[in-house]
Amino acid sequence: MKIFLTLMIALFLSTSIFASSKKQQDEVDYVALATILMKDGYYSRANDALKSVNLEDKAVDLAQYYTLQGLVKSKLLEYKESNLNFYKAIENGQTQKSIYVYIAQNSFKLKAYKDVIQALENAPQLVKSKPKLMALKAESLYRLKEYNAALEELSLINKLHPTYYDAYRQRFAYLVKLQLFQSALSDADVYMKNAKPNERVTLSFINALRKSKQTTKAIKLAEHAHLLYPKNATMTVLLANLYIDKDMIQASADLFAEASLQDEQYIKDSSEMFRRAKDYVQAIYKNSQILDAKEKYKQKVAIYLEFANYEKVIATESALQRNGLLKEQNMIYALAYAFYMTGEFDKCEEYLKKITRPDLFQKAIELRKNMNKCKNNHWECTL
Repeated sequence: MKIFLTLMIALFLSTSIFASSKKQQDEVDYVALATILMKDGYYSRANDALKSVNLEDKAVDLAQYYTLQGLVKSKLLEYKESNLNFYKAIENGQTQKSIYVYIAQNSFKLKAYKDVIQALENAPQLVKSKPKLMALKAESLYRLKEYNAALEELSLINKLHPTYYDAYRQRFAYLVKLQLFQSALSDADVYMKNAKPNERVTLSFINALRKSKQTTKAIKLAEHAHLLYPKNATMTVLLANLYIDKDMIQASADLFAEASLQDEQYIKDSSEMFRRAKDYVQAIYKNSQILDAKEKYKQKVAIYLEFANYEKVIATESALQRNGLLKEQNMIYALAYAFYMTGEFDKCEEYLKKITRPDLFQKAIELRKNMNKCKNNHWECTL
């Protein structure tokens, strides 16, 4: 709409300068002054200048005055006052259809969506020539819950402006919310193939489908996006999480490993996914790349426990102590459990005494019962 504003200001300047030439040399033309101030971005000063205009003077072009006042008020974010001035301009002979565009924009910011539609319908030819104005009308219809009308307006954009691909993106959002997922995916395909979308837009498509529980369709789109943006770690991780949604753990682990090469923040997640995929070697390998010592050892202990490598858990005892992890109840219990499973009951008891957390305290009681069985009757011992 900057073009409309530029044209209006140019018109004001030409008419105001012409008018001012007719005035006395010492008389100030406040409309001309306000026009110049507004053009230079001094909106408050332009507003002050307009306050000095004598509206009783028959030489004042009221259509021009109220239009300019409406523009200034809009720039000052006084949208309601702006529209009041625009309508006064129309009452006083303003015939430029672009004024309805400003009214529509102000009304949208005021969330007066019926007023948006009414304003745009007063300039039908102008609106049809500008797909963004048609899209504004569609959005207003949608927010009024006139869903069919909104979709029809977007279809009209497709017909009149076939290369305006943002209409497909806009309709995609509507169709997802209306749970018309197959149609939404079709619009996404058109947009992706023609509009050269950036990663952010593509991610929004995929996330919208995922939030709507349309995992299979989201995966289809995410796999295509992964080929388009192979170095985008966020895209890779999103596809990995979609695979988790489908219990495709190994495929997810491979993607997290790929993402960890692009962004080190995913190294821990990569190790965790290999643990879940029962790939002990890769889980430990990725864990070794974690720079944060505390996080590394906490995860390493979890991996060792997962694969019943209790001797390795015990071997981390000094490292856990050195990194302050034996202040954490989970780590204390993990070490106690490892000593229990290797038959080192005295060391196990040493750590069980430090357990205070209620849920772990109950587990500690069970371990003590089992240790007593092992001490009193070998045949009842179950490790």
